[in-house]
Amino acid sequence: MTDTFTRPQTSPEFWTRPRRGVRFVFQKARQGQYVSRTGRALYRASTTPAAGTSLLAKTAWRWIRADDYAKTDDLKFLESVRTRRRRTAWLAASGYVAVASMGAYMAGTTAALVAAGAVVTAGTVAETARRVKHRPARPLAGLGKGKTPKEDVVVRAAIAAKLGRPEGMRLAEPVISEDGGWATILQLTPGDRARACLGKEGDFASALGVGESQVVFDTIDGNAGQLPIFVAKADPFLKVHPSPLLGCTEPLDFWAGIAAGVNARGREVRLRLVDASLLVAGEPRAGKSAAVNGIIGTAALAVTPKIHLWDGKGAGDHRAWRKIAHTAEKRNAAGLLAHLRKMQAQMERVFDLLDDAGGSTKLSPGLCRQLGVDIELTIVDETRYYVTSPHGQEIVELMVDIASRGPAAGILLVLASQRMTVDAIPGPLKGVCSLRWAMRCPDKTASNAVLGQGAAGAGYDASEIPRSHRGVGILDADGADPVKLRSYFLDDTGTDLADVAAVAYELRRAAGMLPPAVQAVATDPVEEILAAFGEADRMHTGELVEHLGPGWSAARIAQVLKPHGVAPGQVVIDGINRNGYRRQDIEQLYAAA
Repeated sequence: MTDTFTRPQTSPEFWTRPRRGVRFVFQKARQGQYVSRTGRALYRASTTPAAGTSLLAKTAWRWIRADDYAKTDDLKFLESVRTRRRRTAWLAASGYVAVASMGAYMAGTTAALVAAGAVVTAGTVAETARRVKHRPARPLAGLGKGKTPKEDVVVRAAIAAKLGRPEGMRLAEPVISEDGGWATILQLTPGDRARACLGKEGDFASALGVGESQVVFDTIDGNAGQLPIFVAKADPFLKVHPSPLLGCTEPLDFWAGIAAGVNARGREVRLRLVDASLLVAGEPRAGKSAAVNGIIGTAALAVTPKIHLWDGKGAGDHRAWRKIAHTAEKRNAAGLLAHLRKMQAQMERVFDLLDDAGGSTKLSPGLCRQLGVDIELTIVDETRYYVTSPHGQEIVELMVDIASRGPAAGILLVLASQRMTVDAIPGPLKGVCSLRWAMRCPDKTASNAVLGQGAAGAGYDASEIPRSHRGVGILDADGADPVKLRSYFLDDTGTDLADVAAVAYELRRAAGMLPPAVQAVATDPVEEILAAFGEADRMHTGELVEHLGPGWSAARIAQVLKPHGVAPGQVVIDGINRNGYRRQDIEQLYAAA
């Protein structure tokens, strides 16, 4: 293919000049052969002064506008580049004028222009070379904010993050848009393992230009060389997920597992606590209390489990659960020792019953009903207070025995601590807790103290959880890879705990599963509502809640009365029309009975 433009006439001496950078292009242009647009422009610029000036001006203007960064989505970065280049151009022009003026004054116009041109050219070349060398790499093209990238962009990002050898790396599945993000499966080069990529989510996020928390790596049981990748559109751990326990009015199945929280893909993570003992640890204000309250709330709404609370801090964190707990003590090491001895004896009794039954050696819901036994859930908050007490050695020995053998007999143990040191979690005790839940930890050593040695090196490091991610932790459930999740939120400063505890109280009262001392004096909630009216024949809902006292709310009143066909209505008192109840509607319930 030949070019159609006419080559200007030049002297033969022009083509013998040693122009190393563009000599090949000029020779091809002289022969009339096809060259690129840039080659033709260079050729014209070398032969026509006006064209050369125009080309130089256009190139300089494109450089000042930062056209080489035009595809970036970071407008702030683009404007900063343009600002620096405008300053550089202004300084170069000012220097040219200053040097030209000085040269004109000292040595004449021609000499001044030559000197100024040489100085400005050398300075500009040096400055441009320095800026090009140190400028940041361009963002990967094809990935806009919240958009699904092209396949080659994902592969290039994987190579940049050094997830494996680049030869043969490709996508095993196309990039698929999902609710909240996009997903794909990366096929690594034969010999590279997907498990080795765990912990490199930050490197991959940096290559893609997204947040580290938005990237989720996983493994596939059937193929060690394939890496499932999910990238969320926004940080998934900044979203607060209200607990599903709120608004629950029916008994739960404790054997089906506990709704622990939501992972990065927006999927619920369940914790089966009946299979093993649990250790929950993290630094203060990391969300440990929310995780523990979720476990207590689930057990409370399950009706049948007996709950035993031992609080080493004693600040009233478990106040809402005291009316339904069979044990609720604080800072009582001797009491905990006696309780653990009782649980150990119960464990031996259940094992004897299982042996006599001749069936399964592990307790199940059916066997619980057959043998007349219930789940015994013991929660020890601030474990360090108890294990460092004068009774500490015996307490640790009993905990180790119960944590290792107890789950098979329905004797469950949950340990919570803000300290990850050996004195707070002795090695033998930590070793028998198969379930680990690490909230944010101060360093890798503390994270490994909870999740196990080598966990941080394998990509599970709770010290890398940002402080803004309160309630986010890494759950290592027995039999599955650890998963990062945000626990469901129960507001311990509001009425959430009291509301859940109130529903659990009613469910347990109806089932006869309140602690014996409480069950003996438990009153019918309808009687409590009727008594709260006093001598009034009608009452607004807000005032009725105040008369009933702690644990009552408008929702709970409606829940108690709804099965009897009584609903709130408009009530006028002293000229004020608000939602409320009439005494006669509630009295008619007893008349009908």
